[in-house]
Amino acid sequence: MKNKNIDIYKIAELAGVSKSTVSRVINDKAGVKASTREKVAQVIKDLNYKPNSSAKGLASKKTHTIGLVISDITDPFFAMFVKGAEKKAMEANYNMMLANSHWVVEEELKCIQMFEEGRVDGILMISGGSEEKLDNYLDNLASNNLDIVVVDRKIKNENIPKLNSDNFDAGYRATKYLIDLGHTKIAHIKGEDIASSHASRDRVAGYEKALSEAGIKEKIIYPGFFARKKAYQVTKKLITEHSEVTAIFYSSDMMAIGGLKALKNMGLRVPEDISIIGIDGIEMSALMDPPITTLSQPAFEMGYQGMEKLINKLENEINNSHSEDLIFQMELIERASTKKLN
Repeated sequence: MKNKNIDIYKIAELAGVSKSTVSRVINDKAGVKASTREKVAQVIKDLNYKPNSSAKGLASKKTHTIGLVISDITDPFFAMFVKGAEKKAMEANYNMMLANSHWVVEEELKCIQMFEEGRVDGILMISGGSEEKLDNYLDNLASNNLDIVVVDRKIKNENIPKLNSDNFDAGYRATKYLIDLGHTKIAHIKGEDIASSHASRDRVAGYEKALSEAGIKEKIIYPGFFARKKAYQVTKKLITEHSEVTAIFYSSDMMAIGGLKALKNMGLRVPEDISIIGIDGIEMSALMDPPITTLSQPAFEMGYQGMEKLINKLENEINNSHSEDLIFQMELIERASTKKLN
């Protein structure tokens, strides 16, 4: 006798897979590993489950909708990324749904699960932490039933194309630029080590390499969490504890903007007393007083190409190998926030 309390969600829970995977098994669709298919089929048999028409139709139609997961829509870098992704989606006649993770790994996982349950055709996501639970979830989705493209995230899955900025090179070049100006007391206010671990850690590593090559042993690193207000607070703490610092490398322009305000409030002049440099190249950094030197990321192009790659994948126009991964280089834009030491 059929158990009326059993549905596709319960089967997914008991089998340890997504409900879309269960639906693919029910509909005898491709894209499910044999071991997974066997496990789901056994749960269905054990529960004496008989699928209804809505369950059978769950994975049968395309929605022409793509889910986009970003860290913070209020950050101009992400806003420009979204603009690029949206342009490509519109050109290809796809709809786009947007979700913010607010730099929280758990929220990022919720966003992905929400899109999966909302029957999007694929997911484009930028940034994201390297937490094992999240990586495993993405692996399962990509290996079984949902196309995914990630930006500024490193994950070892050949089914997931990746687009990354060369964050190590950016951290190295930003620091070396300050060293070439004569600075030896250089601090780094870094980003978020969990919710955007790869970008932040690579920039820190670049900073450390540049110091090492120059024979500078002292590393002064403070966390700014990719947040303007936090960078404001941390900059004050940094200068209080290390008054000898003559230059600061911020891991984002928004942090550099917060830092600039803190330095001014402390009575310091930029760049006469201290030089600062950021990363991202957002328009706002050019409007500051003084305009902030930065390494510019092609945010719009990253969004556009990320969406293009996902749509091509959905329409089977590319293969799923690592050879499809893209690396973006950043452009140094010299402005008035940095100064050569006398």
